[in-house]
Amino acid sequence: MELASKYNPSDVEGKWYQYWLDNNLFHSEPDGREPYTVVIPPPNVTGVLHMGHMLNNTIQDILVRRARMLGKNACWVPGTDHASIATEAKVVKKLAEQGIKKSDLTREEFLKHAWEWTDEHGGIILKQLRKLGASCDWDRTAFTMDEKRSQSVIKVFVDLYNKGLIYRGLRMVNWDPKAQTALSNEEVIYKEEKSKLYYLKYYVVGLDNVAAEEGMVIHKDDKGYYAVVATTRPETIMGDTAMCINPKDPKNTWLKGQKVIVPLVGREIPVIEDRYVDIEFGTGCLKVTPAHDTNDYMLGKKHNLETIDIFNPDGTLSPEAGMYVGMDRVEVRRLIAKDLEAAGLLEKVEDYDNKVGYSERNADTAVEPRLCMQWFLRMQHFADIALPPVMNDELKFYPTKYKTTYNNWLENIQDWCISRQLWWGHRIPVWYCDDCGEATLCIDGEPKCCEHCHSEKIHQDPDTLDTWFSSALWPFSTMGWPEETPEYNYFYPTNVLVTGYDIITFWVSRMIFSALAYTGKKPFSDVVIHGLVRDALGRK
Repeated sequence: MELASKYNPSDVEGKWYQYWLDNNLFHSEPDGREPYTVVIPPPNVTGVLHMGHMLNNTIQDILVRRARMLGKNACWVPGTDHASIATEAKVVKKLAEQGIKKSDLTREEFLKHAWEWTDEHGGIILKQLRKLGASCDWDRTAFTMDEKRSQSVIKVFVDLYNKGLIYRGLRMVNWDPKAQTALSNEEVIYKEEKSKLYYLKYYVVGLDNVAAEEGMVIHKDDKGYYAVVATTRPETIMGDTAMCINPKDPKNTWLKGQKVIVPLVGREIPVIEDRYVDIEFGTGCLKVTPAHDTNDYMLGKKHNLETIDIFNPDGTLSPEAGMYVGMDRVEVRRLIAKDLEAAGLLEKVEDYDNKVGYSERNADTAVEPRLCMQWFLRMQHFADIALPPVMNDELKFYPTKYKTTYNNWLENIQDWCISRQLWWGHRIPVWYCDDCGEATLCIDGEPKCCEHCHSEKIHQDPDTLDTWFSSALWPFSTMGWPEETPEYNYFYPTNVLVTGYDIITFWVSRMIFSALAYTGKKPFSDVVIHGLVRDALGRK
């Protein structure tokens, strides 16, 4: 018999994989053997698998096949994630190519297109996993927005709301102008950038003479006395409502109690004092724009400052700005620098290395701090229950160094912004009454009336939940929870999670505290954390 000169995978892999499927070799049912369970980190339904998925799934497959060889009842649960921001962006782009705007569609019409996209691309991903040779139990394939998983998400939201752990409030959030939605802190990626520091002149109102004292740095030209403010964002000056100095800064004591004029804008604003200001940065004078900077917002609340929102949701300037209306913020930065210089209000420009936050899903979109009404989950309670198991090695991380990442995040936890201004996703199950203004929550379907005044004039909150809210329930929602199914009682808790280090905070921590809160058990015993596959430029 003539032997082939080299191995040809296409002659072997398809044949034997189909044999495994035909003989149901990957399917598991509860029995008397020791269970060994792995849930797949669900890939986004938006597209195709990449090299990082190959690495991740290969490790899982090795562990699962070894467990089978040891005689364990191995169950590898596959599935996909609905990926709210990424999927909606893909659907919007596809519709745009057909000459259709999202704004031209009703919510129901848009969701029809989103489901068509999901059915098409989700199928591609699952076929690719098969092509890899992944020994998943395909009969247990789950999707974060299928009926079972949606039921668990709504149940958890309503329960957390009733316990007072979910609240709605006006807060400063990270805003993605491209997707036009809020992001959590973990969805912001900070990048080092070569930027510019613009030194702007803020003329002092009605100041005729200054008695110079030792240490003061006083600025004056033929137009009068002025303070110099260094900023990387001159396009936000239309939202300035104060200038702030450190009361301990000798350079700027001559400005105490004064008012200054916002350059180009012409608005008079007070000089306030706060130790928050870094004496060493720039000139020690800080422009305060409460609507467009998190720290400025806190200063604004503390000193009762006006808040002027000068941006539209898409990052263009709003009528509140009074100038450059309708122009994109990036374009305005270039133009306003020229206009400031032409008006003699720009003292100098310096090169400056700056950290800028970008959307984790839209890598080319700089995040904009924005004040808006959002839903939040109080996190301190969950941090308190999720830290001990990992730090005490009851739930083990491999390598152990990533316990530090986990610990640092939970030790410095902030409330989680869980609402997204999107149509694709789990819609928040809250209905507002048009008559009494109270909220009604519903687990099944839509309420017929307000539970407070019984008015039938109610409308549902338009927002959807952060995708990570649903994937946080993945280890037990895939087992049929909230029902106590045979699978839940036998296969849960799972044994091992395999994941990249980049989603320890996003996903791993949230699965741990969700599982402890709702099942009373760890979601898995071990977390195997691998590196990331990157290109020559260091990109994932």
